[in-house]
Parts: sequence; structure tokens; C-alpha cells
Amino acid sequence: MTKQDLVDRLASGIGLAKPEVQAVVDGFMSLVMEAVASGQRVELRRFGIWKPVRRKGRFLRTPDGIHELNLPERTVPVFTPAAEFRERMHTTQD
Repeated sequence: MTKQDLVDRLASGIGLAKPEVQAVVDGFMSLVMEAVASGQRVELRRFGIWKPVRRKGRFLRTPDGIHELNLPERTVPVFTPAAEFRERMHTTQD
């Protein structure tokens, strides 16, 4: 599902105009990205948690084994689904 598919389905489901729903979806995404980028954790109960996680620096070797690359320490965004989300994944795959 793309962002546009999400907007279309939400608009038809709740009866709002697509531009209004688009603004809400864009605003939500922007707020989550800003919060996580500033080091905050964003939790939506029954859905999941977005949080920044610090990854250690490490050395990588190219497939030919000749070159080594230094991957510096960095912070990456991580999403952890809630238990209800994980459970729904198991029930839909059966």
C-alpha cells in the first residue's frame, strides 16, 4: 500500500476530502520524523513505537575481501510493533 492508497482508503472510509486526509497524513509523518530525529520516542498504543537507536561503528569488508570500509557510529530510526499488531500478522498469515 502506498501513501496515496492510504489517503484514498481513509478518505472514503471517514468521509473527508482527499486533500484534508493528505494534510493529516503528511502532518502525522512529519511529527513522527521530527520527534524521533530529536531523540524522542513516539508510542501509539496497540500499534507500535518509533524510537532512535544508536548503532556502534564497525568495519565492513567488500565482497572481494580487498577493501575495508569504516561505518561510523550513527543513530537510526527503529519501529517496534505492538503485541496486537504482531498478533494480527500471525492470524492473517494462516
